[in-house]
Amino acid sequence: QEPTFIGRSLFKGHDTRFGIFYPTNFIIAVFDSYETAKRASEIMLSAGYSEDEVDAVPSEYIIADIEKGTKNATLIKRVQQRITRHFGSDATFWADDLKWAQQGAGFLAVYCPTEHEAHRVVRLLASEKPMSMRRYERFVVEDLV
Repeated sequence: QEPTFIGRSLFKGHDTRFGIFYPTNFIIAVFDSYETAKRASEIMLSAGYSEDEVDAVPSEYIIADIEKGTKNATLIKRVQQRITRHFGSDATFWADDLKWAQQGAGFLAVYCPTEHEAHRVVRLLASEKPMSMRRYERFVVEDLV
């Protein structure tokens, strides 16, 4: 069965910063498999989130997206990526996501504009045992797990 997921359109154009994946106001959770990420997505939908706020993503998509972002980057974006890698953690998260994707992990994106909502998401997804969960705020990435 073909996976059904939204991909980058979920982020409505707010998914990069300095050429690095940075989905502002979203939580990105990493699970042991795509099947687990899909179960987590169903939990979120059952809790009242809409389909345009939640997306389970298979590892193959993450790998292709990261490789595309690094191979097709313009010179300016490459410089920005190196600066981010040197001073910030955004590129480190990207590298971690690639490593997990290569191991077959599943990913879940959840729209989360407030801290209160972040606590709710953490509670709702705890039963699926996320390996990582990060909330991308405007100026900082918060580790939730």
